Amino acid sequence: MTVPPPPPSSAAPGPPAPDQAPAVGPYGPLGVGGPQPPLSGLAVASLVLSLLVCLAPLGLVLGIVALVRIPGNGKRGKGLAVAGTAVGGAVVALTALLLVVGGARFDAWTEEGGGLLGSRDTKAGTLIHLKAGDCFAPAGGLFPPQGVEHERMTDTSVEIVPCDRPHPAQVYGTFRLKGDHAISDPAAVAAQASEGCVPLLHDFAPDTWALPAVEFSSYYPESVSGTGGDRTVRCWLGAEAGLPEASLRQDPGAWDAGQRAYVKAMRPSSEAWFSASAKVDTDLAAATAWAERMAEGGAESAKLLRAIDGLPPRARGPVTALANRLDALSGIHRSASRAPTRAEFEKRWDLNGDEDASGEEWEARLALGLPVEDEEEDGGEQQG
Repeated sequence: MTVPPPPPSSAAPGPPAPDQAPAVGPYGPLGVGGPQPPLSGLAVASLVLSLLVCLAPLGLVLGIVALVRIPGNGKRGKGLAVAGTAVGGAVVALTALLLVVGGARFDAWTEEGGGLLGSRDTKAGTLIHLKAGDCFAPAGGLFPPQGVEHERMTDTSVEIVPCDRPHPAQVYGTFRLKGDHAISDPAAVAAQASEGCVPLLHDFAPDTWALPAVEFSSYYPESVSGTGGDRTVRCWLGAEAGLPEASLRQDPGAWDAGQRAYVKAMRPSSEAWFSASAKVDTDLAAATAWAERMAEGGAESAKLLRAIDGLPPRARGPVTALANRLDALSGIHRSASRAPTRAEFEKRWDLNGDEDASGEEWEARLALGLPVEDEEEDGGEQQG
């Protein structure tokens, strides 16, 4: 009689077969040692944050905390905590070093003239912060492109600087727009700017002949709502090269009586000259209107020159010659102001090929002891 084998469920326990691998659990082979401890979240966070420059200080702190806690809680990650602490500390130290060195270099840069105008005395502002007499450097350039009249300045940022340092521009006067017209009307505002700025120039620098090579410009707010209701026009003198190193404001108190009387007498003619707009070269109406102002200004200056008392003897002849020349030019300019066409205007304006009184003015100034251009020394100036 054959005895059947016992069922598999009752097989005697014993070691597994050599080719039978033990089951594997989440922390390693089941039945082979206990489970591994969890990984320290502080250690992981320390390493990750220390690699981010802006968060490196936090990574350094978390790494130190992790190193203190790991021996007590038995978690893994001591190596990560050490790495996070080391990297975070290195980043913090390097950042501190760069700040110290960079600050020292910045101080040296500004002290040695590395700023826009080479001065630590500059202060940032905008065009609407400028007052009469302020010297400044604009961020976006002084003047519109060649041939473009009254183009808006899109960047109003400026550096306000001491006038005894090189500076591209100086405000010589300000005034408020008049009337209820739209402030953004370029033609209306340009006319007011020209009319208002010219007298202010002659208040600021009465002897315009003595000014260096500068150009004239102005700025007005495009929208009063954006400036708190400001309607101020700011008029300035500017130079793209050969920057002035002193204020261009003139002190009539430094002149003698004859010089003051001469400069005052020449003001009507000078104001008429500076009242020309860019349209004079292309627009007949603008050209004839300017010619009429030149005629009136020249005649008024001639009258005032003849009325000066107490001129030194050597100046009487040149001043009289200048007055006569201004009277002659006044007649030419008045004729040009009535020209019916542009071609006729050009013909009448340059009637004798000598449309100004620069020669006579040079002689009068020299006799009075006022500065004149030295023709023998490449346009330099000399005192008479």
